Amino acid sequence: MDKETFLAFYEKAGYRVIDSFAYSDIKRFLARNRPSSRFRITYYVVLLLVLFAIGFMIGILWNETRSVGPFLLEIGKSIALALVGCAILIPLHEFIHWLVYRSEGAADVRFGAVWRSFTFYAAAHNFMADYITFSRVALAPLRILSGLLIVLLLFPMPWCGRIAVGALLLFHLLSCSGDLMMYSYMNQYRHRPVFTVDDIDNRYTYFLEKE
Repeated sequence: MDKETFLAFYEKAGYRVIDSFAYSDIKRFLARNRPSSRFRITYYVVLLLVLFAIGFMIGILWNETRSVGPFLLEIGKSIALALVGCAILIPLHEFIHWLVYRSEGAADVRFGAVWRSFTFYAAAHNFMADYITFSRVALAPLRILSGLLIVLLLFPMPWCGRIAVGALLLFHLLSCSGDLMMYSYMNQYRHRPVFTVDDIDNRYTYFLEKE
């Protein structure tokens, strides 16, 4: 089905397009619709706190090793663990999106990637999501995986493992920036009958308002 036919169905049902973007232009779309200053400040503060925690743990590790060789060896272990964790975290993040989409009633949920911008996604074809539904889908990986990583930090483990978990938490928060920015965009329409719908066949996302 081409774009015109796809949109004609919704236009006949009484919806109008108020915004859209091609998957390949998602970063340009997000840059054009930046979140509020308060939203950005909160996000940056959280990132700085996680960075501070990682630096604090690295300081403890240095204090325990007190030698360059053992210290670098432990840091190398942290990096290796973090890289393995990232390889697991990316598909797990998208799988959580898939689970929530399916729980909300989406029948055709697909995975994909925009390699030019190194962006991964799980999208529901021809599924209308209002602000509440979209919020559940967009924020689920942030809430679940970030919560699990924070809890994991509380378990006894070598400092190289704690540093790796901290790095994974930072990576995941950065990876969630797109979800958070899309959530912030939809938040402005929370009191209006606005829906988002994906046309995966033509790699487009539309924002529709009921007339």
